[in-house]
Amino acid sequence: MAEKYGDDQIESAQGEHLANTITEAEQLEKATPSRLDQHGLALIPQPSHFKDDPLNWPQWRKWLVLLQVSFLALLGPFNSAVVNPALVPLAKLYHIPTNEAPYQTTTVIVAVGVAPLLWVPLANVYGRRPIYLISMLIGIVATAGTGASRTWTELLVARVFSGIGVGSAMALGVATVNDIFFLHERGTKMGVWTVALTNGAHVAPVIGGYLAQSAGVRWCYYLPAIINGATFLVMLVGFPETLFSRSAANLEHHKERTYSQMLFSFRRNALRDRKFNPRDFVRPFEMLKYPSVSLTFTYYTICFAFSSILPAVTVAILFTRIYHFKTGTIGLMLGLPLLVGSALGEFLSGPLSDWFVYRYAKRHGGHRKPESRLPALLGSLLLCPAGIIIYGVCLQKQTHWMGPVMGMAISSFGLQLVTTVCYAYVSDCYKPQSGEIGSLYNFGRQTFSFPMGFYALPFASKVGIDWAWITLALLCALSSLGVVALMFCGEKWRKQMGQPNFHKDI
Repeated sequence: MAEKYGDDQIESAQGEHLANTITEAEQLEKATPSRLDQHGLALIPQPSHFKDDPLNWPQWRKWLVLLQVSFLALLGPFNSAVVNPALVPLAKLYHIPTNEAPYQTTTVIVAVGVAPLLWVPLANVYGRRPIYLISMLIGIVATAGTGASRTWTELLVARVFSGIGVGSAMALGVATVNDIFFLHERGTKMGVWTVALTNGAHVAPVIGGYLAQSAGVRWCYYLPAIINGATFLVMLVGFPETLFSRSAANLEHHKERTYSQMLFSFRRNALRDRKFNPRDFVRPFEMLKYPSVSLTFTYYTICFAFSSILPAVTVAILFTRIYHFKTGTIGLMLGLPLLVGSALGEFLSGPLSDWFVYRYAKRHGGHRKPESRLPALLGSLLLCPAGIIIYGVCLQKQTHWMGPVMGMAISSFGLQLVTTVCYAYVSDCYKPQSGEIGSLYNFGRQTFSFPMGFYALPFASKVGIDWAWITLALLCALSSLGVVALMFCGEKWRKQMGQPNFHKDI
């Protein structure tokens, strides 16, 4: 290949220190690559010559795995949110005050946030597939047990285990996508996963409202358990192991696996040299020292809480009080605007971020810079705060219901820009550590959202819905300053901080 890869900064760096301060894309530029993409640019990462290397899988198999892991990501928030439109009848069923009903949502939210801190380290050593299957079994049993609970305490305990079970896919998905797709595909493919992750909580109330109204509240738990059970059966035969160690020692001794061996031969060859380290449980928090992670983590966490979870824990009560809607209608009011907003946001965010990366690479001799993705989320800086404010002000003024619904759709559109671009950006920066970053993002998203059900409505009752929501919108806008700073200083900060020294073989 005639084209030269690299820039003056890379060429001037020395030895092993260089390898520890640049991204996978920049490391590849030091040598002439053997495999190119459709634009004549280097494939990143370079695949091995083994057919069972996930990077070498046929496209149909990659898409099959992507759709399965995306559906799992959808089922996590779906499990949490199906019952949200029915919080009022749920409170009556268990004889509790209505304002305590959102506790069952926040309980599963925090469980989903904490569980991947266990699942991800295990998946990095023992493989993605066994962790997906084991966690799914826990989630299926616990979710069915939630529906069968006879007391409020039993329900809350079952919700904890349900969250532990469904939580793995909400963090492992980002690592799985990176296992099977190249850098130039990550924006679009990560977008498929993130739109499923975001919209599980939006599809759920559309179904849950009418389900509770016609079949009873308990079926808001039985239905997710049944769907998870069917998905488990599909994954038994349709989800091969995606984790593949690229260390020299592993590749030297690797023997190609058949498809059945990728399904049922535990740890055979692909993970030969990977060891478990107790420190792996805190690795996600170690990633916070890198500005590219901590600043996007902060922005995404706050945007998710106020653009997605805020409506989830307030719509049922406020729309019943202000508009006197029944459960089924409330489900539509909650789910459809968030679903439409997210879908439209993803139509733009994934392909647009990939286009920004491609355009930058063509203009800079094939050099790909992760920060070139970030302009794709600029619209979110306005859309997320604006949508939150519209939602709150319209409720306070008791406008036509279309007002708050439009506010939710606008903020959801902005949130999807944030989600897809941030996940793709940090994967470009630290691909080997994407599992830890996914776990960290999930932990922040869920735990920051956890207290929402406790303070949102009391805060609104004290200062008014409009001023309460305006305050939250301002916090969202303030958190965006870090992402703007990354657009200008992110590359310099990355090279100053260097690369993490673990999981380099993934």
